Amino acid sequence: MVVVEPIRNRDDVQLMIEWLTLHSAVKESDRQRNLMLFLSGVNLGFRIGDIVKLKVKHVKGWHVQIVDEKTDKPTKRKMPKKFKNAMRQYIKDKKDEDFLFPSRNGKHQHIKPNTAYKIIKKAAEEVGLENIATHSMRKTFGLFMYEQTKDVALIMDLLNHSSQSISLRYIGKNQDSQDRAMTKFQGF
Repeated sequence: MVVVEPIRNRDDVQLMIEWLTLHSAVKESDRQRNLMLFLSGVNLGFRIGDIVKLKVKHVKGWHVQIVDEKTDKPTKRKMPKKFKNAMRQYIKDKKDEDFLFPSRNGKHQHIKPNTAYKIIKKAAEEVGLENIATHSMRKTFGLFMYEQTKDVALIMDLLNHSSQSISLRYIGKNQDSQDRAMTKFQGF
């Protein structure tokens, strides 16, 4: 079983952004959609099933409000300023009821989580990142928020987890600690 990982440094996030912006599709509108899909994942930390269902009306203000698909809990998240500015640009010619991430099969359908998976997986492979998929966006959000705040309880709440230990394992901090310990371990 392959476990997906968070993207662990800003340079790799930037590589993903650049590849999605320039190479992820033939049509400019599809490249913009793919980029905003990724940015939504790493800036909001929602699950992909919730992200693909977002409509323009959900991102008009500073907060995005959803009912978490997995936990059925209402979740409200303020958008970071840089992301909000990019989103404002992205939605400027769209109608409130338009899906943010429309399928090429028509405006009245959103892309499916499997399509999003293929987009993110391909981008990661192209820039040389391993074990990255759509869930990595949410893990990346959690990891960077933790590194910025060091507040495990906040991360647990943001990710709708039931315990702090689950959150630390989820964002890869437990593995990081184990790896550091094993590096120092002298063995026999």
